[in-house]
Amino acid sequence: MDIDLFISEVQKLGVEVNDEKLQKLEKYYELLILWNEKMNLTAITEKKLVYLKHFYDSLTLAKVINLNEIDSLCDIGTGAGFPGIV
Repeated sequence: MDIDLFISEVQKLGVEVNDEKLQKLEKYYELLILWNEKMNLTAITEKKLVYLKHFYDSLTLAKVINLNEIDSLCDIGTGAGFPGIV
């Protein structure tokens, strides 16, 4: 999933996308790859697949929960941080 498709699909979920959020996801991706070399966090490391199978999939939670209407949410056992950090 390239970045333009990612933005388009995330907006369809009703999730706001801006430059700041995209920069944070890019930093998250870089850290994920860095730490994945030290410990096995994920088998998925290709950037397009990380954006599809980790970042986008994490945001599909917005299909069933309006994240703008809740004050807190508990994500237990996220491992590499999915879906919680995204």
